[in-house]
Amino acid sequence: MVYRRRSALVLVTGLAAALAACTQVPADLGRGQVQEQVRARGWPAEAADAAPPLVAEITAAPLSAESAIRLALVNNPDIRAHYAELGIAAAAVYRAGHIRNPLFSASVLDSNRSGEMDQITYGLAASFSDLITLPSRKRLARRQFTEVQYQVGAELVRLAAETEHAYYDYVTARQVAAMRGQVAKAAAVSLQLAERYFDAGNMTPRDLALERAAAAEAEVDRLQAEDAALAARTALADLLGLPLAGAWEVPAQLALPVTQEDDLGELLALARHSRLDLASASARAERLAEELCYTNWRRWLGELELGVERERETDGARLLGPTLSWEIPIFTQHRDQLLEVDAGLQMAIAEVARLMLDSDNAVRLAHAGVQNARARAETFRTRLLPARIEATQQAQLEENFMLIGTFELLLSKQREYNAYQGYLEALGDYWMTRAALAQAVGRRLPSGARASGTSAAAEDYLGTAAPAHGGHGAMHPGAEDSGEGKQQGEEQQQEAEDAHRHH
Repeated sequence: MVYRRRSALVLVTGLAAALAACTQVPADLGRGQVQEQVRARGWPAEAADAAPPLVAEITAAPLSAESAIRLALVNNPDIRAHYAELGIAAAAVYRAGHIRNPLFSASVLDSNRSGEMDQITYGLAASFSDLITLPSRKRLARRQFTEVQYQVGAELVRLAAETEHAYYDYVTARQVAAMRGQVAKAAAVSLQLAERYFDAGNMTPRDLALERAAAAEAEVDRLQAEDAALAARTALADLLGLPLAGAWEVPAQLALPVTQEDDLGELLALARHSRLDLASASARAERLAEELCYTNWRRWLGELELGVERERETDGARLLGPTLSWEIPIFTQHRDQLLEVDAGLQMAIAEVARLMLDSDNAVRLAHAGVQNARARAETFRTRLLPARIEATQQAQLEENFMLIGTFELLLSKQREYNAYQGYLEALGDYWMTRAALAQAVGRRLPSGARASGTSAAAEDYLGTAAPAHGGHGAMHPGAEDSGEGKQQGEEQQQEAEDAHRHH
């Protein structure tokens, strides 16, 4: 009897020690680790509770790409959902670090013999299988928690890259819309002057119709550009978690390309160590490989329960001793569990291989896209735009001397405007492709520190003074609608009228 009581005491003591060694869940559910991973890859990650003061601080000035990403990583509505995944993983860690609660049982059996006492039995049993497998389950749960941390970090990196892409898309669309707005104003001024010439008998009905068509086309282009700018602003606002009509803005011009691009070989090597989705897939494969070994021996153990039972017999005698309950693996050895884990492992290995291939291909494609967009923007800036400007200026002179008609001059103007828009779009493509390259690499590009920051305003390439395009004083697409610009436009109109009177 003494031996049995001591055995029961040892069992209870062992269970208590196992409970004391349970795994503790991180107080922040692993958010700090995720943010550190993101910061290590060059993105500005901050605690989500910092969102309210940051929104007011960041939106007080025009957004930069850096501040837009910073805002998205704390204010995007999906951030809470991503961090909630850490809570689910933390629950698994907590569950794996504990054995199941002990099961208490009791029974009262009434004797049919007169004068005898009821038979009362008390029992307390706990899963010994849980106790044996506790270290393995804790280790697997920690691996799974690390895997989820990588997954959440990868989602934050993806959000940062998408925000950068949307940011440059909006800056591009906004600059194109501003340019098209100036063109539409210039076309309206040109039409007003043409109507005055027509009323004075100095313009043919055909030329007037051409001016009216040019003004209408310029207005249509303006409306289309404004619609595209609104769509781009909406996409960016969704990522930033800001209202569309909020008082937040972006710069008016794009920046020039960086002084020197990143080396492709360095980016390929960097991607292998930086991509958090690849790290998550590798962690999953490693966890499933260990889980396969665990499942293989766990299925033979079955369910094993140890406990203690106290019984009072009908004659008043009291019995106390340990109990054992064991699932004997005769009819099934849980091979289905082994097959499921093995299939998951094969899928995880295939996913690692796919992501490695995708990493290399995506980096190569995005790097080629950056080089192509840079070359296109440079061709627009140094060759096509100067040629179109020169062609328009010569067409203006020839039209003033009545060597060509209004149609040829309007066509030359339209080609110059289209060239300038093409330049802006090529420059925007360059920055958006760099965002795609950063996402493919899994971190901010090292060359980001070499950005020139030089404004790509129209006057930088097309001149600060607005030349009189044509005899009707149409403004240059880069001219500002300021008092000085209006004065220049009036002077150009007067010069154009004098030229027409002279000829």
